[in-house]
Amino acid sequence: MISLEHRILSEYRIKIAKIETLAKSIMTHSEPKGDGVKGASEFLDILINETDKFYENNSAILLNNGKRPHAHSRLAETKEWNDNIERFYEKNPRSRK
Repeated sequence: MISLEHRILSEYRIKIAKIETLAKSIMTHSEPKGDGVKGASEFLDILINETDKFYENNSAILLNNGKRPHAHSRLAETKEWNDNIERFYEKNPRSRK
């Protein structure tokens, strides 16, 4: 049986992968001012907002496992987040990327 913690971590990884894939395709698109890119950018904003809400709702589990908000996130970084993440990396030095 999959634990809730594992499910949350997996879902967060999937959400981040979706954001990365869409952002990369927007950046490498042949027509940067086209309608397709504008629509993709709007959808990217929606994905980022959804991921931010997911992070806020599950921040305790994500922080305890060394997960920061995504680089495209609009969440403000807090001292508590940094302290929890540093504590995680002190316990698990091999996990640091």
